[in-house]
Amino acid sequence: MLGQLKRIFGNSEPLPEGLLQVREPLDLAIASLLVELTRSDFSESPAEIEAVRHILGRRFAISETAANDLIARATQRADRAVSLHEFTHRLNKELPESDKLAIVEMLWQVSHADGRIDKHEEHLIQRVAGLLHVSDRDRIRLKLKTIVGD
Repeated sequence: MLGQLKRIFGNSEPLPEGLLQVREPLDLAIASLLVELTRSDFSESPAEIEAVRHILGRRFAISETAANDLIARATQRADRAVSLHEFTHRLNKELPESDKLAIVEMLWQVSHADGRIDKHEEHLIQRVAGLLHVSDRDRIRLKLKTIVGD
């Protein structure tokens, strides 16, 4: 047993990706949340994928090719993720409230891209908003802004 503990705690190898991966770009974390949302209703609609591409291009001022690359990397990252906390931890620590609100708004926009908001999508947005410490009031306000418009 002592040998196992030494192997676990005495190992100087790099930490695996995940919660402690502090070098992971914030744009990848945001893109991964958007990708997770497209899959939350168990069907990736082309409209939602296109919305992710458009939102990432606009938000990060990148080309369509760069947005596609970011989506591919985000998909791989989301496939390896154990929880949403892996993406929201750094975002919550490093971003101001206005950026957190923008992330929640992006999630609503992707969710509504196919003309409806699935209950699984809504639940995921509620969880992400909670992890980012966005109030229920702001979350609902952003939902209505997305559905009804300004």
